[in-house]
Amino acid sequence: MSDEFIFRDTFGGISLMFAANQTSKTLMPNTTFRVLEPASFSVSADRRFLLLAQNVRKIHTHSYLARYTVYDILTTESYPLTPLPDEVGGGVITEGPSLLLATWTPKGHGLITVKDYDIYYRPAPRSSTGYRVTESGVAGTIHNGVPDWLYEEEILGSRTALWMSADGHMVLYATFNDSLVHEQKYPWYGAALDTDDPAKTYPEIRSVRYPKPGTNNPTVTLTVADIADPKHIRTRHLTPPKVILEEGDYYFTSAQWVSLTEVCVVWLTRMQNLSVVSVCKSPMWYCQEVYRISSGVDGWVESAPSPLWSAGGGALVTLAPVRDGPAGLFRHIVRTEHNSHGPRALPLTHGSFDVVQLLAWDHANQHIYYLGIPEGKPGQQHLYRVSSEAPRPGSPQKLPYCVTCNSQQPSPSINLEYYGNLASSGDSTWGDGDWDEELPATSPSPSKKKKKKSPDGVPQNLPCLYHEAHFSPSAAYFVLECLGPGVPTFSLHRTALPDPRLVAHLENNTMVKERLAAIALPTPRTFSVQLSSGHAARVRLLLPPGLREDEVTKYPLVLKVHGAPGTQLVTERWALDWGSLAAGAGAILASVDARGAGGRGLGAHHALHRRLGTVELKDQLEVAEYLRDSLHFIDARRVAVWGRAHGGFLAALALARKENVFHCGIALTPIVRWRYYASAYAERYMGFPNATGNYRGYADADVTKQAAMLHDKMLLLVHGTADNNVHVQQSMALARALADQGSMFRQQIYPDEGHSLDGVKRHLYRTMSAFLDDCFRKQTRSCALAHQYEQRTTLSQKTPTRGNNKSNLD
Repeated sequence: MSDEFIFRDTFGGISLMFAANQTSKTLMPNTTFRVLEPASFSVSADRRFLLLAQNVRKIHTHSYLARYTVYDILTTESYPLTPLPDEVGGGVITEGPSLLLATWTPKGHGLITVKDYDIYYRPAPRSSTGYRVTESGVAGTIHNGVPDWLYEEEILGSRTALWMSADGHMVLYATFNDSLVHEQKYPWYGAALDTDDPAKTYPEIRSVRYPKPGTNNPTVTLTVADIADPKHIRTRHLTPPKVILEEGDYYFTSAQWVSLTEVCVVWLTRMQNLSVVSVCKSPMWYCQEVYRISSGVDGWVESAPSPLWSAGGGALVTLAPVRDGPAGLFRHIVRTEHNSHGPRALPLTHGSFDVVQLLAWDHANQHIYYLGIPEGKPGQQHLYRVSSEAPRPGSPQKLPYCVTCNSQQPSPSINLEYYGNLASSGDSTWGDGDWDEELPATSPSPSKKKKKKSPDGVPQNLPCLYHEAHFSPSAAYFVLECLGPGVPTFSLHRTALPDPRLVAHLENNTMVKERLAAIALPTPRTFSVQLSSGHAARVRLLLPPGLREDEVTKYPLVLKVHGAPGTQLVTERWALDWGSLAAGAGAILASVDARGAGGRGLGAHHALHRRLGTVELKDQLEVAEYLRDSLHFIDARRVAVWGRAHGGFLAALALARKENVFHCGIALTPIVRWRYYASAYAERYMGFPNATGNYRGYADADVTKQAAMLHDKMLLLVHGTADNNVHVQQSMALARALADQGSMFRQQIYPDEGHSLDGVKRHLYRTMSAFLDDCFRKQTRSCALAHQYEQRTTLSQKTPTRGNNKSNLD
C-alpha cells in the first residue's frame, strides 16, 4: 500500500488514487468538504481517518497554528482533535485547541501533536488515553518537536523537528533552547490602527528570538523517546560525534531513521566548514562518524541533505564536492559503506556539472534518482538516474542516464483530468506514511473534454527543460513536474526500464494555457556575455511584446538582481511575475547570473566567500553597461535596478556606484548591514564580524556607508513592519544614513506586513511601476533640458552682442 496518494477530486471531495491500476476511491464527499472547509488534509496510515487543518494562522515561513478536525471515513463522523482526552472535560466541544503540529503515526491511526511547544502522543483520535512526551516547552524560548526561527528559516526549512520510527514505537525529536538568544522586537499595530476604543489604541510589541552574527545561537538537543509503552515513556539524548563537540557551537542539518534501532544525523559546525554524517545506535545513542565533508579556508560546506540508504542500511549516498581537474569542484553523489574498513567514499557521478538534489534509491533496480544540471546548460534541470553499485577498481565508471532529456512521451493509459486535479503545487501524499505532508486544499478546475485548436502564434508542446520530481517510498512511481519553459504540467510515471512509463497526466493546466494565449506576453532572449574577468555571464531579457530588434524605438531597461551565492535567476523555469507585467507595459527586464550564481560548480559560489557585494556587483554592473551601450533599442537615459532582501542589498549598492549605470533603484526589504541579519546565513558567507574574523568584510558591505553616493539618485525603499526575516531595522538604518547625508529618497512602509509582503502585492506592484514611470519621465526631461541648454549655449557663443540688446534666449 505504498503507491497511493490523495488528492482533491473534480467534484470537490477528497479521493485516494491507486497508482498500480489507476483507480480511485472517494474518502470524503464534496458536501462534507464544503462544510468543514479544511486548509489542508492528510490520511492515516490505515486509511481509516482524515486529519483536516482549519483556522490556520501563519507564524513564520513554514510554521503555523491550526485547529484540527478528524474525519472518520467509515462512519462519516467528524470531531475536533485534542492532544489529551481529558481536554474534552466530559462534554462536547465544537473545536479543538490551536496546535503547532499534528501528524499521523506510520502505523495504524495514532497521532503525534505539538501544543504550546510540548509533544503529545495519542494512540487513536478518540482513545481514552493520551500521553505527554515532553514538559519543558516555553513559548518563544524552548521548542520541542518544532524548530525555532533560525532552524525553520535557515537550517531545516520545515515546520517539524520530530521523526518517527517505521513501527511507530520511537520518536526522535529536537529541543531548541533559545533562552540565551537575544530578542528582536517589533510593533504589531493590528486593531490599534482603526479603533475608537481607548484601551486598544496602543500597538502590541512582539518579539522573536533572532541570533545575529557573533551573538548567542540556540542550543539544540536531540532525544529519542520510546513510546511503545506510553505509560512509561523512556527518553535518552543523542551524543554528537567527538569532532563536532570539540568545535563548540554546532547545528544539526538533518535527521532520519535508518532502522528501528538506528538514526542518522548530519551535523555542521557553526563556522560551517565541517559537516559530519553520523549514525546513532540504541541503546546508548552515541553518534559515530560515518562520513565528513570539510571546506578548507576558501569556502563553506554546502548544507548536506538527508542521505539515501541501501535496503539493509549498510551503505549510504550523499552529496559532496568532487574535483573535476582544472574545472574545479562540483557537487556530486558519493557512496560510502557503513561499518566498513574499505574506501571511505567513492563518487557515483563525476564531471563539470552539479547534482542538485537526491530523490530516491530504487533498490529493486539498483539505481539512484536525482535532479541535476546538464554540463554547459546551467539554466536547465533534469531527472537522472545512476547505478547505485560502487565502482570497482580498474573498471570504467557507469555514466548517469538522463531520464527527461529529449524524451518523447507515449500516450498515457489514463488521464487523471477525468478524476480531478491534484493540488496545484504538485504535492501528493503517498501511502506508507513517509510522505506525511499535508496537501493544500485547493479548489479544482473542471476539465474540458472538448478539443480546441492551437492558438496562432503560441508555441505548442515546448520541450520541457526544467523538472522536479517526487518519488513514492518504494520508488516504483514518481510524479514529474515539468516547470518550464512552458506553462507547468504534472504527470505520473512508473520507474520501468529502460525508460519510465507515463501512467497518467495529472494536470495539464489547459485553461491557463488558453487564457495566456489571448495575452501578448513578453519575449524571452537568453545569451552569454564575456566579462573582463574572463568569466561568462548568462543574461535573460524579457522584451516587450511586438518589439522588433531592428526598430528605432528605445525602451527603458530594468535589471533584477539577487546575488545570494548559489541562486539562479536565468533558468528555463516558467514564471509570470512583476517583471512580466513591467515588460508587458513597455520596459525591457534583464536578469544576470554571473560569479556567485548556481549551476556552474562550487568555485562560482565560493568566489563570494567573505566578500559579499564585490565581484558579483562588479559583474552585474559590467553586464548592465554592455546592454546599455550595445543594444540600440535600450534607452541609456532610463536604466533602473531592483531586488529583494539580498537582492535589495545589491540593488542599493549598484545604485550608489560612481559608474552611474543606474538612475533609479528599488530595494525591497533590503539587507543593509550584515551584522543585523541571521547568524547562520551571514556567518556562512561572511564569517564572524570581529577583529579576528572578517570585520573588514562586514564594514565594506555596509550599505549605510554609501548613503552620500545616493544623493543624485532616485531610491525607493520598501519594508513591512512585521518582517521577522529581514527586520525593518535594516531599512531604518539606511533611511537615517540617507537623511544624515542629505540624500533624498522615497520610503514605503507597510504596517503588519511580513517579509513576502503578501497582503499588499497589488499595491506594491503599482507603487513600483509608478516610481519607475516617474523616474524615467524625469530622466527624459532632464536629458532634454540639458540638450536644450547645450544648444542655447552654443548658439549664444556664435551670436554677437550689440550694445544693450538682450538675446531672445534670456
